[in-house]
Amino acid sequence: MTAEVVLTGELDISTYEDARQQLEDAERAEPELLVVDLAGLRFVDSTGVRLILAADERARQAGRRVALRLGDGLARRVFSALGLLDRFDVLDAR
Repeated sequence: MTAEVVLTGELDISTYEDARQQLEDAERAEPELLVVDLAGLRFVDSTGVRLILAADERARQAGRRVALRLGDGLARRVFSALGLLDRFDVLDAR
């Protein structure tokens, strides 16, 4: 089973709780693959990156995977600059 969470706008300290809740709601179903769509983000800071890394760590501990949809914009540039693209399966944007 696959679950998908689409995050748009900004992913930072001010949106952290809502984004965390969306991820945890999706994780409750214990999907084999959790797809996190970040292609629609216009801003992401270290809080947002840490949120995605924490979700990935939880998935790995449970024997599941997290994949990212990054598009060609900001999210891809941020994850690339941090050297994180190899950590995730990166899917094409829709």
